Amino acid sequence: MNFTEQPEFLTAQPKSSQCGLRTRSVVAGMITVCLSATGALAQDLALSYGVDVTSNYISKGSTQTEDHPAVQPYVEAAYGLFYGGLWASNVKFGGATDMEYDVYAGITPSWRNVDFDMGFARYFYRDDNTNYGEAYIKTDWAVSDRVTLGLDYYREVYADQNWVYLGAELAALPWDLTLSGGAGTDLGSRDDLSSDKYAMDIGLSRDLGDNVSADLRVYGGNYDDELVVFTVSLFN
Repeated sequence: MNFTEQPEFLTAQPKSSQCGLRTRSVVAGMITVCLSATGALAQDLALSYGVDVTSNYISKGSTQTEDHPAVQPYVEAAYGLFYGGLWASNVKFGGATDMEYDVYAGITPSWRNVDFDMGFARYFYRDDNTNYGEAYIKTDWAVSDRVTLGLDYYREVYADQNWVYLGAELAALPWDLTLSGGAGTDLGSRDDLSSDKYAMDIGLSRDLGDNVSADLRVYGGNYDDELVVFTVSLFN
C-alpha cells in the first residue's frame, strides 16, 4: 500500500487518518528492520555440507568398521564464532553393523596467528548402548604460510578418559600436495587397556577441484596394525 494515497475510509476522518498513518509507518519501519535483520542473518549464517567416502573409518588409531569402507555425510552451520553440526557414519563392532550419529557444537575464537576450536560432541549409536560425549579443545598455530602446527585435547566426560594429539601440516608441495601427520596418546587414562595407548598417522592430500579432495594416509600404533586408508571428500 502507498501511504501517500490514503483510501476513502481513512481520509473521511482526518484525525484517525493521521494516527493510522503514523501507526502504519511505524509498522512498516519495524517490518523493514526485521527484514533487514533477517537478510543480514541469512548472509552471516554459513551452511556447509558434504560426504566422505573412506576405505576405513579410523578414530584415535583404531578402526571403527573392522577395516571395511565407510560413507560419512555431514552438515554444519556457522554464525560468527559459533557453529553446530551433524555427522554420521556406518560402523562395525564385533561383526555387527551399526550406525553412528554425532551431534556437536562449539566456538572458534582466534588470537594472533593461533586458531582455537572449543566444543562438545555427543556420539550416538543406533543399536549399541555405548553412547558417550567428549569435550574438546583444538589449536592451530600458523607458523608460516606453509607450516601449521596443531595440538588437540579430548576429554571423555563420563569415563574420565583423555586423548592428546600433536599434529603438523606442510602445504604447497609439488603437484599441489599437502603433507600432514601426527601422534596421539590416551595418557594412560583407559582402565580397559594394559598400557598407555598411542597412535600415529602420516599422509598426503590434494584438492582435485573446487569441491573434491583426496587423502592417502598410513596409520599405526601399539594396539592396532598398520593401516593404509584412502579417502575422497565431496563438499559444497
